[in-house]
Amino acid sequence: MPMLHVERHGRILDEEARDIVSFLEECYDRLRPVGLDIVEIVLFENDRLWHSYMAAERRRAGVTSSDIDAAFIAAHDAWTGIPRISIPLDRRKALAQPVWEGALHHEAGHSILHGSLEYYVFPMPKALANVAHEFRTLTSHLTDILYLLTVAVKDLEVTDLLVSNGYVEDQAAYARFVMKPTEEDQYAWDLSSITAEARVLCLVGKLKDIAAATVLASRSQCPRVGLEEIEDSIRYLPREARTALLDTTTKILNDLGKDTFANIQSGAAVLVARLIGPIMRCPASHELS
Repeated sequence: MPMLHVERHGRILDEEARDIVSFLEECYDRLRPVGLDIVEIVLFENDRLWHSYMAAERRRAGVTSSDIDAAFIAAHDAWTGIPRISIPLDRRKALAQPVWEGALHHEAGHSILHGSLEYYVFPMPKALANVAHEFRTLTSHLTDILYLLTVAVKDLEVTDLLVSNGYVEDQAAYARFVMKPTEEDQYAWDLSSITAEARVLCLVGKLKDIAAATVLASRSQCPRVGLEEIEDSIRYLPREARTALLDTTTKILNDLGKDTFANIQSGAAVLVARLIGPIMRCPASHELS
């Protein structure tokens, strides 16, 4: 089991810190990671301290991805080469216990599968480069598309690991929380109708939201989340867009192997064939309600 090094920001009770450490130790003890020696656990009293800290860490590491999504409960990174889980404790108050536990297990899973810097610097997949050659207007969006794809693929891998090791109920609760649509989702889709490129980005961004639920729905022995629930969560999208999104996520999941880098390559090929290509070639079909 890895050593957990705890860092605190703000007023955090010793008991709170001990509870988090004990909870994560149980997870690592069950999953028995190989080659994971240390994990940094950074605890924050509130969101403000969390966002400020992570913004400074992004600048220091030269990370160009956007700020922490408001829907994130906690986060994992390995920008320094050491896996780090950051947790704003005030978010716990607004969440059901299974959702909170599912989120912490989810980040622990990332530290096991994606706990080094190489999992945050991916080469551009050939399929994405090729589609940008065909549609030049996509070129400036390739980095964002790749980032969104890698996040979704890594979430598929983590959920598969956790569910395979008995973490089902909390992962189902977490999956439902993550995929629950917001007013911002509807607004983003409405805005994306301006261009085909915007629709591509909007839909690729939804891959992460339904990734965990897709894994659970694929397990006949533990159907805690159904495909109909996933479809309901994206009901605000046109039928063609819903179908493309679900087919893409399911195919990426079915093609998953043990190598994250190979999964990114195969995922990119699926993404281009089933979502990006059809939208760019016939954008009107994804505008209809």
